[in-house]
Amino acid sequence: MVSNSQNPYKVIESNPFDYSFVNKHGINYHLYFMPMSEMYPDLVNTYSFSIEREGTNPHPLDRRIAATVVDVLRRFFQNVENAMIMVCDSTDGKQHRRRNLFDRWFHYYNDGTLTAINAEVGEGDYELLLSIYFKKDNPYKQQLIKAFGDLLAQDLYDIVI
Repeated sequence: MVSNSQNPYKVIESNPFDYSFVNKHGINYHLYFMPMSEMYPDLVNTYSFSIEREGTNPHPLDRRIAATVVDVLRRFFQNVENAMIMVCDSTDGKQHRRRNLFDRWFHYYNDGTLTAINAEVGEGDYELLLSIYFKKDNPYKQQLIKAFGDLLAQDLYDIVI
């Protein structure tokens, strides 16, 4: 039997790339995917992924948030050609915490079908932690790896992802 802490929250899907849910503490979360191929045509079916929550008050640990995010990501990756880029920037100094959290989720929930490539770029006090995720059998795998490397080689500080 699955414990309640592993059940995802009820997700409202505004469209296939825009989701929201409310956790047990009444905090609203917004999860969304933005296409990257308009700026980077070689990043075929690639989307940046963002998680935003309302408010800034700290809240107790809630494992159902991870289960909910993973549920949304499973929906996204049902299309084997989809790829996702996660960006953690240093504007609030929490980029490593966010990356570590997402890495833990990836290692705990990954069923072996996804690949992740992590990278770091920075200049001075500004740092970007980027990751690309895609299915191992994505037909654009090699193109995605090359395009991700090309993206990292660019001046990412002028780009809003």
